[in-house]
Amino acid sequence: MSAYHEIFLRTAKPFDEVVEDVGEAFGVKLASEQLPNTAQLYRAATDSTVIEVEPSHAYEDDYGIEFSRFPILVTVRDLDSDKSREEAAARSLFQALANLGGYSGLLVFDLKRKLGEI
Repeated sequence: MSAYHEIFLRTAKPFDEVVEDVGEAFGVKLASEQLPNTAQLYRAATDSTVIEVEPSHAYEDDYGIEFSRFPILVTVRDLDSDKSREEAAARSLFQALANLGGYSGLLVFDLKRKLGEI
């Protein structure tokens, strides 16, 4: 399993507004996708990065990180597996969401290392 940067969010905003906020913060328009045997997700790609937003996840609290408190999952993947660039994109998105307000969240790498909290 590959390691990615992920943002776990909690908000009182409706999910469609979260999708809009993430897209605006990253400068993309997220499109809805329904994959077989999975929940609906929203995805967008730039030349180097894929952003995916899901309304829920099944991760349990682990490594001292309380994933269960943050139901919305945003995954940031670099298409060239450049982890430095991926982290920079994830941090930029995380900060933009923090600046918008209305969100509590965690920035995590590989589901093991917490990099930030709002």
